[in-house]
Amino acid sequence: MTSIVPVKHSPEFSTASLLEKIHYIQGQVDSEFRMILNKNWNSTLPEHRVQIRSAMEQHFTSYFSREQLAMLYDLNWLPRSSIGRFSVSHCKSMGGFTFSRFDHGFDVEQIKRISVDILKRTCEEKELNECPRAEFLWVVKEAGLKAHSFFRDNMRSLPVKPDRHGVLGDEFPDLVVTDFTATEWNSHFENKVFSFRLKCKKTLDFSQNKGFLFLEGDELFCTYFR
Repeated sequence: MTSIVPVKHSPEFSTASLLEKIHYIQGQVDSEFRMILNKNWNSTLPEHRVQIRSAMEQHFTSYFSREQLAMLYDLNWLPRSSIGRFSVSHCKSMGGFTFSRFDHGFDVEQIKRISVDILKRTCEEKELNECPRAEFLWVVKEAGLKAHSFFRDNMRSLPVKPDRHGVLGDEFPDLVVTDFTATEWNSHFENKVFSFRLKCKKTLDFSQNKGFLFLEGDELFCTYFR
């Protein structure tokens, strides 16, 4: 299966460049990682969310059980697979989804639409100084939140045993983007990919804790593996 299915390219949108970056991520974390993108799935089009689900069924039918396929087009539910994890994102110019065997989150956004002023009010000064570009933090924290929220929801669905006092505690609290801090930035000049790790004020449930970000044309792409 191809790693990426982009259409309606702008001159700044290079399939070869994107494939190089995706192959790098595959080599670092998961050889089964896939990123499917389409300019026609942008958030300005009324059926973009349904079209993304349709592409999931088309390219990954065997990854879903019969019950999971039946729920795939219910937009109130995140796509579920027994084989791995899907993550969906869309902005005004692009839409897409990723697949990995591991818990992860994916986010795409036009860099020109990201408010640095908001980031300066919601991010730590040290974090802003260490980040290669302030705009990166927007997609980094969105991807991180998606990865941890998916894991939290899965864990909450399991039977919970009361503690020794008979109390059903919440070991997996709700999270917001400001709970995350990006750290340990590295630039991989050979393929123009940045890597990072996250810290979180409310959880220590990290497994991979590896994130990857790149800029292609006007869009920022970020995938974070919990």
